[in-house]
Amino acid sequence: MQKETTQSPDPPLDSYMFGILQQTLQNNIDYFACTCQDDFTQNFVELLGAVSELEKKSSQIHDIAFKFDADANTKANGYRSYSIIVDRFVSNTLDLCRQIVEKRDSMFFRAGKFAKDVEVRVIASKEIRKAGAMLISMAKHADDGELFLRDKMDFKALMKDYTSFDMRPFFGRLLGFTMCESLQNCLSAVSIAMATFSEQYRNESSYVASLAATLFNSTRYGVDIDERAERNASLVRNVSVDFLKSFWTLNELPVTKRIPGWICPSLEVCERVTLPLEPLKLNREGEHLDVPYPMSHVPTQPVRGRLFSHVRRQGQDALVGAAPTSAYEYPPTSTMFLHLHGGGFIAQSPDSHEIYLRQWAADLEMPLLSLDYTLAPQAPFPRALEELFYAYAWLVNNPFAVGWSGEKIVVGGDSGGGNLSVALALKCLHLGVRPPDGLFAAYTPLNLQLTPSPSRLLCAMDSLIPLEFLLHCLHSYAGVDMEASPDSGSPVKVPIEHLEQVKIINNKNEENQQERRSNASSGESSSQKEKDTLQEIGDAVYDTTSRLYQAHIAKPLEMFTGTNQAWQNPGRPWFSPQSSDPERAERTFARIDSLAASPFISPLLADDHLLSRLPPTYLLFRGSGWFKGVLRHVAGRVCLCACQPDQPP
Repeated sequence: MQKETTQSPDPPLDSYMFGILQQTLQNNIDYFACTCQDDFTQNFVELLGAVSELEKKSSQIHDIAFKFDADANTKANGYRSYSIIVDRFVSNTLDLCRQIVEKRDSMFFRAGKFAKDVEVRVIASKEIRKAGAMLISMAKHADDGELFLRDKMDFKALMKDYTSFDMRPFFGRLLGFTMCESLQNCLSAVSIAMATFSEQYRNESSYVASLAATLFNSTRYGVDIDERAERNASLVRNVSVDFLKSFWTLNELPVTKRIPGWICPSLEVCERVTLPLEPLKLNREGEHLDVPYPMSHVPTQPVRGRLFSHVRRQGQDALVGAAPTSAYEYPPTSTMFLHLHGGGFIAQSPDSHEIYLRQWAADLEMPLLSLDYTLAPQAPFPRALEELFYAYAWLVNNPFAVGWSGEKIVVGGDSGGGNLSVALALKCLHLGVRPPDGLFAAYTPLNLQLTPSPSRLLCAMDSLIPLEFLLHCLHSYAGVDMEASPDSGSPVKVPIEHLEQVKIINNKNEENQQERRSNASSGESSSQKEKDTLQEIGDAVYDTTSRLYQAHIAKPLEMFTGTNQAWQNPGRPWFSPQSSDPERAERTFARIDSLAASPFISPLLADDHLLSRLPPTYLLFRGSGWFKGVLRHVAGRVCLCACQPDQPP
């Protein structure tokens, strides 16, 4: 695609706020120069120079951002996100400077109180300017509309520049500065919790001593913003998958799991359910596809989940098992929602998301089944997709069991769950079976290849999900380091063809099907073999459940209370430019990039033939409309909501 020379349809960059900020900075420089506060004055001088340079970078990016919009009606991409970040930074800094102007004549004014705030903004302005320079370099390598620079920029070079960013300002005094105030408060709570948890994660002490340390550390990090920023910035650079899994499952502790029941709508059905393992078939143009059990990486086991329904509906008794709270049962609904939770493929469960799933079930007035799929790195791709496909087939074959008529089904989720939702639809289309009737994906990564892009660069200023977290999740989900285990029923590296291992049953192969059944029953009675199989499955389920409980419930609780063994520093992560084994890092990058090329891991890479047949798709993002642009081009059935950073999603 040739670059166009048309001018930006957007109005020129409004320099009014920059001008006001520069005037206010100069005013403070003149004032404090007369008071002989040289250090404070020098900070203002540096900030004025940095802001002037930042204005130039912002203007350059503003003039090219329109080239990367999905369409004229969706003005959202990583370049525009950068412009918004700059606007919020200028506004935030101007507020600080005005506070200083208003208070500097007071006899109680102390320059030291504001010195650190000004110093942090000097550092932040330089880092934001550095990001702008890198974005301009990306834009020069890209064709118009190209956000992912495949084969044009090296991701390892991006990582080298990325790790040079000073993240401390964005974990401290500028935490969530692009967000609305309510979200800033939430981010502060998460930031304090992460710093405190990292202290207890390393600690080995008694319950009482650990509780006292937790109270002390949470207070310390809540009061000392700079120490908290230093702690979290260092933690992000050297984080481990085990830490992420443990921290992201803290909301599943016994105390926190009770909160949704106290503050969320009351539901007649809010139960854990198990989808039994049974032979399933799906129709495909008069033929039948035999749906395989989930087999990859870990033993086959029933798929679990949680069923939410604001009223009791006919047919739900068999699956739920609990006694109804009312005598009347409502008829099945025409639509149901199949939910896949987020957590980067490595953490969380339906319990983590119950606080909004209850509200959804009440508002939508339809059954909502949230799957508790098996997590990486113990069970990487394609295990979660196998379980999702089996559960989807089970629902299509047994709609009445969840209070659904079988007419329409919507599949959706957030983060990794949204990725699985789109992957499920692509798999259904690939196999020629009934796809979902609608898709919903919120904050979903749809291209997991290691490709430079503006949004990935801007993760350097994201205190919630930094790029380091995403790389750990991708490494775990791709299964790069999986080793063979004696209890695994399938090869460690499952090729993409495994997703297509379904049996077509028709009149031509009915005899072969009978022959296979006859061979399977030879040597022992079918009933005895079935009992042995059920016993093996039961034992495997018990062992797996025990391991998951220890890993995701008991271990986080022990870590937070300090009763765990001392945590060992894992050292630098595999993707660090300062890695002690650069050759291994090179192989890992190549392996991940190869695995992520699958459209079932990176749905954005699916061919146009599949994308054009996707059902109506609803996307919720912050600032990027790339996938919408692709779907609009090939199908035209997509709705995107791009949230502004000063608004909650």
